[in-house]
Amino acid sequence: MKLFLKLKAWQMFVLVITPMLLPMLILQGPEGLKWFGAVTLIWMLVIIGWLYAVGSTANRWLPEDLRKSPIVYRLGFGVTILYTVLMAVSIFPNMELSNEPQTPPAWLLPIHVVSTFGMFYGLWFTAKQFVTLQRNEKVKFLDYSGPFFLFWFSPIGVWFLQPKINEVFSEERHNKRLQVDAATPRD
Repeated sequence: MKLFLKLKAWQMFVLVITPMLLPMLILQGPEGLKWFGAVTLIWMLVIIGWLYAVGSTANRWLPEDLRKSPIVYRLGFGVTILYTVLMAVSIFPNMELSNEPQTPPAWLLPIHVVSTFGMFYGLWFTAKQFVTLQRNEKVKFLDYSGPFFLFWFSPIGVWFLQPKINEVFSEERHNKRLQVDAATPRD
């Protein structure tokens, strides 16, 4: 996961955009639809991995009073990954190209809703904890709304966010933080 914190903006962009464009460029026709699920799974794992690396590391580096519990964060991303795997393995490969719309299975709707909530919670948590780490104080939505939308629209946002991520999570800054923590007296 630390790899996502060290990549340059162009490298992260390639990781984000390649799985999005690959199906359109290589996979065409009915056979391409069968592979669409696998490519979507790879894309979601890259996005979630990036968000999780930034959010969990920022949360861990924050002082105790600014940290949030990561339980819902992890659970939300877990459900999102489960949903994506289910779609990649059971829905996309079995889809038929026809003129008639297909009815998705009934069990899919609740998982879709929970997955959507989990993804938005993950975006919110990541943006909030990242900006909180940058400012080292409590922040309001207006303070982190920019990063929230940049994380959401990651192919564009990666160009603005990744240089800041590199700066915030640099080795030099991490070493300074460790020195401050070591010098701070404990109760």
